[in-house]
Amino acid sequence: MNVNDSEKVAGVLRARGHEPAPDAESADFVFINTCAVREKAAQKLDHSLDRLGWLKRRRPELRVGVGGCVAQLDGRAILERAGHVDVLVGTHNLRRVPDLLDQAIEEGAPAVDLDRKADAFAVPAGDIAHGSPVRAYVTAMEGCNHVCSFCVVPRTRGPEVSRPPEQIVAEVESLVRRGYPEVMLLGQTVNAYRHRDVGFADLLARVDAVPGLSRLRFTTSHPEHVDRSLGSALRDLERLCPYLHLPFQSGSDRVLQSMRRGHTRARYLEIIDGLREAVPDLALSSDVIVGYPGETQGEFEDTLAVLETVRFDSLFAFAYSPRPGTAAALAPDDVPAAEKQRRLQVVLDYQQRRQREQHAARVGLTEEVLVDTIDGGGRVSGRTPHFRIVHFDGEEGLLGQLVRVKVTGAGPNALSGQLTQAIH
Repeated sequence: MNVNDSEKVAGVLRARGHEPAPDAESADFVFINTCAVREKAAQKLDHSLDRLGWLKRRRPELRVGVGGCVAQLDGRAILERAGHVDVLVGTHNLRRVPDLLDQAIEEGAPAVDLDRKADAFAVPAGDIAHGSPVRAYVTAMEGCNHVCSFCVVPRTRGPEVSRPPEQIVAEVESLVRRGYPEVMLLGQTVNAYRHRDVGFADLLARVDAVPGLSRLRFTTSHPEHVDRSLGSALRDLERLCPYLHLPFQSGSDRVLQSMRRGHTRARYLEIIDGLREAVPDLALSSDVIVGYPGETQGEFEDTLAVLETVRFDSLFAFAYSPRPGTAAALAPDDVPAAEKQRRLQVVLDYQQRRQREQHAARVGLTEEVLVDTIDGGGRVSGRTPHFRIVHFDGEEGLLGQLVRVKVTGAGPNALSGQLTQAIH
């Protein structure tokens, strides 16, 4: 989602006559798009601004912009700690970056727009500078109505707002005409999508029906909004890939309640069972937080038990870090940093073993791969419908093509194979 926001900023700047620079040292304007979900990401902003401050002292004409979730969360405090910032823009105002840049140059003072009530969908679809020629991101909704105790997203993105389905379908149709074989629908809680009488499964069906589209994906989902209609969509829609990212965060009911996740461990596992009943080969990924305030060793082991039960295809694991303004930040951060890192490493090691085993079981099988990357040296790579990466020998002309690849090797993070057939 942050990548897509950066594509929007690049696109509106290009539409106003700006061109990409090869690096910050030669640029007239450097824009930093930020994420506030984890403390480490927020810290990267300050490090980047320190570097740009040094660069701006050498080149006073350089303009610096900051946008995204940290900008929305910290607001003008960013200007106080980094006086060389010229443009400060919130999560809903990306279309205004060129205007704010012009204003900063004309007035010689920082230009700021942090209005969270602005139309987050106002960036023209045709202006978005998609970074991949194969997979295009399409915003379906913005914001989140959940109140998870560890998460700043409701503060930075605001409440859920769903985009009219007609706009989404029209954007997908335009992307297909421009040669994009795959689209991914985006939202902080994308499966909570509802616009009047159109629910998320209805939206998926409308997009799936777009002529010429090869593959459809979506992210990120919340367990509360998984129902039979989503399972049916994953089972029945021809272009919808059998892959779902569904965060569970913890295997402990006490921790889940403290996190305000709105589901229990048993309920999450029930949802997974229902999805796998509908789609037996469904690929699942998830998010997990270790070291949440008060998490005991036994509760951490409850999380490991969920990993063993579900056997996720991939996993995003994080050590808890308190975020400003969240309910969890008021609780003592009482799990020592070293213990958080130990637990995190246990989870990562487990998942690596799991993925290695899973991938090894696919050696000898033939996979349908959408080529999305030129690796160089006569090698290309792409994704299977289940979002597995496959590397193989191939020419650059295969980019964007669906091909069949026989799997000949496997590692924990990717497969390798041999091209057997080009589909289209």
